[in-house]
Amino acid sequence: MIRYTLIEVLRVFLTQQGYPIDALKLETPAHSHHGDYAISLAFSLAKSLKQSPVLIAKTLASQLNEAPEISCMGTWEALNGFVNCRLNNQWIWDHLQQVSLQKTEYPPVDGSILVEYVSANPTGPLHIGHARWAVFGHVLVTLLKEVGISTVSEFYINDAGNQIELLRASVQAVRLGNPIPENGYHGDYIQVLATQDEDPLLINLAHHKTTLKALGIDFDTWFSETSLRQSGQVESVICRLREKGYLYEQEGALWFASSKWGDDKDRVLVKADGSYTYFAVDLAYHNHKVQRGFGQIINIWGADHHGYVARIRAGLMALFGDGFDDTKRFQVIIGQLVSLYRGGQPVRMSKRTGDMVTLEDVLEDIGSDAMRYFLVEKSADTHLEFDLELAKKKSADNPVFYVQYAHARLANILEKLHLSDVSHLLPCADVPDPWQKEERQLVLSCLHYQDVVWQATTQLAPHYLVQYTHELARQVQLFYETCPLLKASAHDQARRIWIVVSAKHVLAKALSLLGISAPDRM
Repeated sequence: MIRYTLIEVLRVFLTQQGYPIDALKLETPAHSHHGDYAISLAFSLAKSLKQSPVLIAKTLASQLNEAPEISCMGTWEALNGFVNCRLNNQWIWDHLQQVSLQKTEYPPVDGSILVEYVSANPTGPLHIGHARWAVFGHVLVTLLKEVGISTVSEFYINDAGNQIELLRASVQAVRLGNPIPENGYHGDYIQVLATQDEDPLLINLAHHKTTLKALGIDFDTWFSETSLRQSGQVESVICRLREKGYLYEQEGALWFASSKWGDDKDRVLVKADGSYTYFAVDLAYHNHKVQRGFGQIINIWGADHHGYVARIRAGLMALFGDGFDDTKRFQVIIGQLVSLYRGGQPVRMSKRTGDMVTLEDVLEDIGSDAMRYFLVEKSADTHLEFDLELAKKKSADNPVFYVQYAHARLANILEKLHLSDVSHLLPCADVPDPWQKEERQLVLSCLHYQDVVWQATTQLAPHYLVQYTHELARQVQLFYETCPLLKASAHDQARRIWIVVSAKHVLAKALSLLGISAPDRM
């Protein structure tokens, strides 16, 4: 983690020098000849030090170059108020050896996290919208576990309530040859369910699990709403809120005064007919999450759940105190929709249901690798346009093909050198000075891997890792075009072999975290 290492070393040194530092950020200069990194600290210090940023930057650069623990990393230069750094080749190369030896370390993080995602009602097939949050959630959980955070993934099964009864009633109507209830389910899959003797709920749930597994996704736990109701958790939460004085009756219903904790209005927990609202059950479920000992709760919900966040947070604050006002304890990722296209034309109908595009349909069409890459390549809060024809192209226009081909190209280089197995090789200790800029840039890209993983994890933004794989593949292509190995001198070849080995390892590891294969041949 060279960026993280640099920031920490700089923070310690500058604090010792007496500089007031609230935040320290490493930026990437717009022009490569200005260096590898830049810090803009001088601008934030100008007011307190009563000096111009230009003068402060010159002082900072001089101090950094005179400090052995800093100057060993690189050379610092003041430029228009910024302090730019060009890393030493020796320092870069030493860090690459750690990458080649596949050593990864991340800052320690205490606590445990429960990530709930997908949680689709088992009343019908999974669709492409579910797929986006399935892939997003799975990659996020993989990243959290990769950096050493105790993390559990969970699918909440909505196997109770009116919608489930409507599903059963719809299937039973078809079995008996009767019309499906007007407010029932009318998709073609209902006709299929009616030909089977098993409970349609169990059939759909099994189909969900099978389809998700084909996408490379499983869950640590599958939590049943029915079990929650039967355990008395809902009644327990209502009793606690009543004891605290947060409930009141109105028009025959039982209300929770959620507006006291930032919700836009109070919410009904028990309707006039005595039945629980969805909110009551969901609040009991989140109460159970906390009682299981998770220090942080992360939910991944679709855009239609945006209004639900404030009421759940209000309930948790009422039950456990103001600590849940902090988004770090209860965090909801609200995602946007997915639009499918084929050759630029919207895909509106499914071959199975006639009214939705199912996850299984798309998975059969383009495969798991392409689906996972495309579904997580953009920020969750961005509307996603997914072109099925592009996802199947065997060309550089297709980003997942482009990245996988880069890995296959690196594997091919090693195979031609009869180095398909590099486990017996020792790292090349030869310091690359001089070396071509494409070599150095590819090495730097490899060294950014851990920083990107850390950023994608701590910011709950897996798309950073996807974007990184594409940039790394681009650097591989530039390296391949300008830095030959087969005809290189022994000196250059030894150095470049280790660059290839490192780049191949990093690219494979990044793809693995995304749940995407890294083929040696394409």
